[in-house]
Amino acid sequence: MERSGASMSQEAKIQAKNTSYSSCFDVIGPVMVGPSSSHTAGAINIGAAAQKIYRDRPTEIIVRYYESFAETHLGHGTDFATIAGVLGFSYDDHRVPNSVDIARNQGMKVQFIEMEGPSPYNHPNTADITLINDHKTSRLVGVSVGGGKVELRLIELGGFLIEPTGYLPALLLISDRPETEASFLARFAAEGIVVTQTLSQAVQGRYLSYFEIQHHFPQSLYYAMEEMDHVESLILL
Repeated sequence: MERSGASMSQEAKIQAKNTSYSSCFDVIGPVMVGPSSSHTAGAINIGAAAQKIYRDRPTEIIVRYYESFAETHLGHGTDFATIAGVLGFSYDDHRVPNSVDIARNQGMKVQFIEMEGPSPYNHPNTADITLINDHKTSRLVGVSVGGGKVELRLIELGGFLIEPTGYLPALLLISDRPETEASFLARFAAEGIVVTQTLSQAVQGRYLSYFEIQHHFPQSLYYAMEEMDHVESLILL
């Protein structure tokens, strides 16, 4: 069920979830505008991921929040952080606090919806972002797990729908040949890139592969793989 507007804080409703951290920097997070790495830096990263898969200018942005995000998004700056990510602003950009007004002044309709009940993605900091224009619609669900780190839990675009489970980085490939996935996996192995999970889906002669990467993915390798045969779209998340 959806509800609009701000709500009172209900600490009893926000249950502790199991979260693992590899270092103190996972908790501290990056230098940023805002009070909380989960609610601002994480939200910026979720918004940025939504724009990366969309690859176009939206005329409408709909953000649905669950649990902690739904309870505290106004006071913690989650609204302006999420939209800042969609607009491509960095953590320390002075425009971040004004991003909602900037988006609206650019003609975008921006809507925030507080969802009642527990997150279907089992995390209190859940944002479900839909981007819309006259040509296409995409949807991305992300959770902010601390220190600016996020996990993507759902990606929907171009008739595809996948449900990832791991940290970023990840590489999303859309191709017109099913064997392109095998070519990418062979290239990863040759380059020493560790892929922790691969998700695959076929829709009407188009093929999506989602590769979850263990460590940093070199930008130079991304540009080289973007030029491989039968690559319709390649997105580094």
